[in-house]
Amino acid sequence: MFHRQSFAISALALAISACGQDKPADAPAATADSAATADPEALKIAELAARPDSWVLEQVGGKRIVMDGQTLDLRMQYLFHEGREAAAKEAEEAKAKEAQAEPKQPEADPFDDPASAAAIRQGANQQWISRTRPGPDLASVSDETVTARDGKLIPVRIYRPEAAGALPILVYYHGGGWLFGNIEAVDRSMRRLADEAGVMIISTDYRLAPENPYPASWNDAEDAFDWAVANADRLQGDASRICVGGDSAGGNMSVVVTARTRKAGKPSPACQLLYYAAVDNRSVADMRVHYVSSRLFWEGFGLDVPFTDYVHRKVFPGMDLSQPEISPILAGNFAKMPPTLVAAAGFDPLRDSDRAYADALKKAGVPTVYLEYSALPHGFLQQTAVTKEADRAAGETAREFGKLVKGLRPQGR
Repeated sequence: MFHRQSFAISALALAISACGQDKPADAPAATADSAATADPEALKIAELAARPDSWVLEQVGGKRIVMDGQTLDLRMQYLFHEGREAAAKEAEEAKAKEAQAEPKQPEADPFDDPASAAAIRQGANQQWISRTRPGPDLASVSDETVTARDGKLIPVRIYRPEAAGALPILVYYHGGGWLFGNIEAVDRSMRRLADEAGVMIISTDYRLAPENPYPASWNDAEDAFDWAVANADRLQGDASRICVGGDSAGGNMSVVVTARTRKAGKPSPACQLLYYAAVDNRSVADMRVHYVSSRLFWEGFGLDVPFTDYVHRKVFPGMDLSQPEISPILAGNFAKMPPTLVAAAGFDPLRDSDRAYADALKKAGVPTVYLEYSALPHGFLQQTAVTKEADRAAGETAREFGKLVKGLRPQGR
C-alpha cells in the first residue's frame, strides 16, 4: 500500500488530468471574480486559462512534451508538472519525519475508513465539476430510482433536450475506475451531450468498489438498461433506439451490458458510445507487452500505475483479469456488437487498446466511428472548462454520436 495522501493524488488522477490550453472562443470569458464565487478550483482554472502561452511554457522549463509524434496540450503539461512538484515536496516531508526516528506506522488503506473514502470521492467529484464547462439548460432534468436485482435503489438522472416526439435514449455510465464518480460529477457533460447529440440521457449512479466489487457495478448497469427499456414509452423515448455509453470504466460496462443482453436474448443496445474505454484491464505489465501507449503513458500523464494496480486489487480481487467481462476486447464477439463510436486520447495508456477495439469492430463489419485526440490525456470530458482542444473534442464527439443515432434503422418491438 502507499501513503494515504499519495493515494488521494492517484485516485484523483483522472480528475487531475482536467487541464488545457486556451478558453474556448465561444465560451464566456473567465474572470477571477466569477470564479471566486464558485470555488478555489474554479479560480485556479480561470487564472491558468488567462495566462499567455509564453508564461505557461516558461513555467514548465521552456520545452513542450512531444512523444510518439504527438504534442501534449500546454496547460495539461503545466498541471502535470505542478502535480509532480507537489508529490516531490510530499515525499521530502515524509522523509524528514522518518528522520526524526518516530515509529513508522503501517500505511492504512484510505478506502477502509468510510470518512476517508467519502473525502477522496468528494474531492475527485468536485474537481470534475469545477473543470467541466457548464452545460446548457434543457427541456427537463429529473431524478428517479431504479430497483436493482437485489432490491437496492440505483439513482438515475434523466436529461431531455428541446425536441418534439420520442427521442433516442442513451443510458450512460460515468468513469472513475469503479471507485469514484457519480451523476453530479458528470452532470455538466451530460447536459451538453444530450443537447448536442439530440438524445435523452439516463445517467446511472451505480454502486462503487471497494465496498461493492465486481460484479456489482456491472449488475447495476445492466439493471439500469433494462429499466430504460421498460420505461421508454413513459419517458417519451424511442424504445427501438436505446443505446449505452460511458467514459473509461463506464465504457467497459457499456460493452458488457451489450454482450450480456444479447446473450440473454433480451432487448439489447442499438449502439455504443465509448470514451477512452477500459476495454482491456489486464495487468500493467501485460498491457505494456501488447500496446505502445501503455509503455509510454502510464507514468506522469494522469492515469498512473499505483491507481491502476489498486483498481485491479480492489475492484477485481483475486480474479482473472483476462476474462471477457473484465477485458471485453478478448471476448471475440465483435460481429454481434451494434454501431459504435470510440473516442480516444493520444496521451492515454489505453489509447492503443481503444484503437484495437475499434479496428476489431470494423473488421467484423460493425459500423464504427473512431475519433482520436492526440494532444489530450485520459479523462478529457472533465477538461472542457479550460482546454480548447477538450472542448472541441466534447462537442465533436457529441455531434458525431448524434449522427450515428439518427442513422439507426428503427427496429420493430
